[in-house]
Amino acid sequence: DGRAYCWGDNREGQLGNNGTTHPSLPVTVDTSGVLAGKTVTAIAAGAVHTCLLAVGQVYCWGSNHYGQLGNNSTTDSGVPVAVDSSGVLAGKAVTAIAAGDHHTCAVADGQGYCWGYNHAGQLGNRSSTNSTVPVAVDTSGVLTGKTVTAIAAGFLHTCGVVDGRAYCWGSNDYGQLGNNSPTGSIGSPVVSRMPVVVGSGVLAGKTVTEITAGGRYSCAVADGQAYC
Repeated sequence: DGRAYCWGDNREGQLGNNGTTHPSLPVTVDTSGVLAGKTVTAIAAGAVHTCLLAVGQVYCWGSNHYGQLGNNSTTDSGVPVAVDSSGVLAGKAVTAIAAGDHHTCAVADGQGYCWGYNHAGQLGNRSSTNSTVPVAVDTSGVLTGKTVTAIAAGFLHTCGVVDGRAYCWGSNDYGQLGNNSPTGSIGSPVVSRMPVVVGSGVLAGKTVTEITAGGRYSCAVADGQAYC
């Protein structure tokens, strides 16, 4: 019916029903505010925040400690709030969303945008500063002139499908960026604050169509087969 439903842990209001109890059955995400009359088409859950896509715009709720709700605030919300669309998302229609542990990303008009926690560069904007509003993923390097079609967010890294290839950015302490570079060690992780192309290897000559990011690993679908 075009509405969103959540259940389980609700200590940070991440179920979006304006409560903090932990239901073991689905509850309806609040539709009395910014979601009134809107049809939900996608949803994504992070560690303690949730986001959805409705009519080309992103709405989030739950923990906002790092700005992961994207509404130019760090105040938690037990009901959906609209992600800021007055900046880099102005006039753009969002087509895909992803929620990492404490950051959120979206695809709009063929480009990637992220907001929230950025300690390891997982927002992809050549910075390590958290952002309470969407910022554009860097396109001055390997993404120049390319079109993003899908995005996925992990613990401290993010990946996207771009013109049939996989690209990742953020923490690489376990090799989750897939670019065959040295990994880090505890206390000194290797990071990339801008996108890098995932190495070819078994993906050589194949077209990547889907991507997902776990806590510290990444997987993709290419030519009907799964790779991680």
